[in-house]
Amino acid sequence: MNPVYSQSMVEPISVQEHSATEIALRYKVQPESSHYSGGVDYERVGDTLRVVIGRCAVGAPCEPMAKSVIPLDDTWQAEVHLPYDGSRVVVVHSDGEKQVYP
Repeated sequence: MNPVYSQSMVEPISVQEHSATEIALRYKVQPESSHYSGGVDYERVGDTLRVVIGRCAVGAPCEPMAKSVIPLDDTWQAEVHLPYDGSRVVVVHSDGEKQVYP
């Protein structure tokens, strides 16, 4: 995983079970004119699923591992579905990381 790290502050994130083997992670996308978030990259490290919210330059190729499954609307929310096996879920950002589930 060699992502472009999300902004320094993790925006409000909600996580809920989507199926027996997946979680749905929803996050706020920062409205910018030069960048956007098309999804997230993730990796399993020990008992932790580490997630990085992608930040891609407009017009540049961007292929996140998990793409948003909903279109952006007035609330600027994105949602991705990730594999889940009961491990901790942390979101990694430029200032560190924050556990978001369970």
